[in-house]
Amino acid sequence: MQAHEDRRQQMLELARQWRESGLNARAFAEGHGVTPWTLYYWRERLTKPERRPRRQGRSRRVKLVPVHVVTSADLGGGDLDVILASGDRVRIRASASADMVRRVLDVLRTAC
Repeated sequence: MQAHEDRRQQMLELARQWRESGLNARAFAEGHGVTPWTLYYWRERLTKPERRPRRQGRSRRVKLVPVHVVTSADLGGGDLDVILASGDRVRIRASASADMVRRVLDVLRTAC
């Protein structure tokens, strides 16, 4: 890993020297034993901020909350209680339409 980092630093330094030299890529590359495309690649690395590698399969951090699973008998007639992380409780009646539940959830998402 250290050898990779050393090589990276050498190439970044070479790209800096090329930038400061005023020479075109082909002339500078011939004098330093690299291809012009190598210089272009490392010039791009110089101008872009350092990015941390992404973890595969995860695009953003998610906050998990505890969930308590209950049986339908625990719901007392099919009502659904949603307890928010803040401790607030929302009871959704079994007779509520799917559209009503969607609207309530939309409000909760934007307000919380």
